[in-house]
Amino acid sequence: MSRGGQGSLTSSRSGSQSRDGARWRPDTAPDGLRAEPVSAFPGPATHSAPPQGLAGAGLGCQGLREGSLSPALSVPSSAMSPRRIQCHSPRGCLALLLLLALPGAAQGSSQVHVSPEAPVVEHGGSLWINCSRTCNDSSAPGGLETSLTKSIEERGPGWTAFHLTNIEQWNPTLQCYVACPGENVTIASTNLSVYRAPERVVLEPLPAMELGRAYNLSCRVLNVAPVRHLSVTLLRGGRALHTETFRTRPGNEPDSVTVTHEISPGRWDHGQQVTCQASLDLAPRGPRLQSNSSAAELRVYALPAAPWLEAPPHVEEGAEASARCGVAGIFPAAEARLSLTLRSERLELPLSTSGDAASAQAPLPFPAPGGYELNCTVAVGPLSRSAARRVLLYRLPQPLLEINKTQTLAGSNVTLTCRSAMEPPRALLTLRDPVRVLASGTEPLGHVWLTARKQDNGREFTCEARPAPDSTNVKSTVARLSVVYGPRLDDSGCPGNRTWAAGTEQTLSCAALGNPPPDVACTKDGRQVSTTAPRRVGSEDAGTYVCEAKNTLGRARREVTVHVEHPKPNYLLWVRLSLGLCIALVLGVACLYYCAHKIRKHQLNTAAENAPDPESSV
Repeated sequence: MSRGGQGSLTSSRSGSQSRDGARWRPDTAPDGLRAEPVSAFPGPATHSAPPQGLAGAGLGCQGLREGSLSPALSVPSSAMSPRRIQCHSPRGCLALLLLLALPGAAQGSSQVHVSPEAPVVEHGGSLWINCSRTCNDSSAPGGLETSLTKSIEERGPGWTAFHLTNIEQWNPTLQCYVACPGENVTIASTNLSVYRAPERVVLEPLPAMELGRAYNLSCRVLNVAPVRHLSVTLLRGGRALHTETFRTRPGNEPDSVTVTHEISPGRWDHGQQVTCQASLDLAPRGPRLQSNSSAAELRVYALPAAPWLEAPPHVEEGAEASARCGVAGIFPAAEARLSLTLRSERLELPLSTSGDAASAQAPLPFPAPGGYELNCTVAVGPLSRSAARRVLLYRLPQPLLEINKTQTLAGSNVTLTCRSAMEPPRALLTLRDPVRVLASGTEPLGHVWLTARKQDNGREFTCEARPAPDSTNVKSTVARLSVVYGPRLDDSGCPGNRTWAAGTEQTLSCAALGNPPPDVACTKDGRQVSTTAPRRVGSEDAGTYVCEAKNTLGRARREVTVHVEHPKPNYLLWVRLSLGLCIALVLGVACLYYCAHKIRKHQLNTAAENAPDPESSV
């Protein structure tokens, strides 16, 4: 069966009684006439509430305990347990008192039965109740005393059936009675168990859950009776997660209950269906009713770490740049949402996942030079984390290196200036020469003073500009210092003493120091001598030469003395050569003699071997 509200309701009964009850049919039995239901709700007969009284309109009289009016008044054991006799109307009380006062009460006792013994009915429904008796006098007064509405009454030999309708009282008392002539009034009482299926079973909405945190699952079962027969089960993925019963809950009227269970969801819980099941178990004499809530899906998410963001801190105007953003340990990675914003512009990012990691990459569109705030936000479910980075788009032209004097005299002061037109920020400048850094700092970096020396002529200076200390993008400009000074002749370029070997090729080289480069001329005995053309050295080349260097700043003069050496005869060499020749001649003659002797000896031996034998010739 189903009821309005959330969820569904099903029932199983151990009989076939409908909500409207069933008619009773007479039958015979060894203990006398009885009534048997065509179908009934067998159910529990134990209720903690007291009887509600007999039928009437609210004006009742307090009944007396059975057996309290006279020693002969008794209630047979078959008439259930002893109960207080109650009535609710003057006429009912009067009828019972008259019956109790009849004479002959000590002449035996009859029996009264209520069937079903433990009736169960749904609130608002109807039910047939049979009062059967063993009194031999079929005309003996008797009936059913109850506060419920009796719409139909049927009679037979030894039984009377009453149709109770619109049962809206909770746990009312039913009392069958009979007054056989000459006997006490016999009464059989029972309580009618009235139940109500849950009006609604409501599973509280489940929040999106973060992995590792504890959450409460709450289920409310509304307007159900009796609560002590109720059990509520929370199911996850079709399996029982938690069950709660209310066996000790007093009362018979409808009530609402709330069941709460704490869970710490795991990854395996993601996507599992959670339901709440309310079971009203009135067995073995009543139905088993089951009502379920609507299912809710568990959504479990994890985002344990902040995202990483990779982007160049400095980007030159016109260069291509991109940003990468990602996160590790996200669950479920397939549901990750990743966004990248540059200022207020949201960039489209194609997401890629691998295991529990997600990442994306996008180009950076910068409208103009300046500083930009780049934000990466990763979200899954209700969880989100962000990372930010500052990116600078700059314009960096070639730096300028200025020397106040392109040419300067040795010993004068020189000013160097290094500057850059970078925007928007100031560039980091460095002024250096091939050996060391002369100055560094933000622009303008100028007015570096130094005193020009002769050796500084041609000295190279470099002005470097970069957007930041850690930037690899460096632009530079090179300038050379020109120092002018008069000519100078020294041993480094024009040695004053030289020794030449006669017969060798030599050049009278003489180089002068000076800027502008000086012209050098050498003379001997008033004659011009070439300082570039080689010549064979003879005795006439010995002597003193005068070399003169000059440029626009002055002259320099230097004397060069040349010595010519002639080689001396080597007598020892001649002796050694002669001795060696003699030894070679003697060895040659001895070798010829020895060879001739060996040849002669060989010829004689050969001739002797070839001569005829005298004996053989005879």
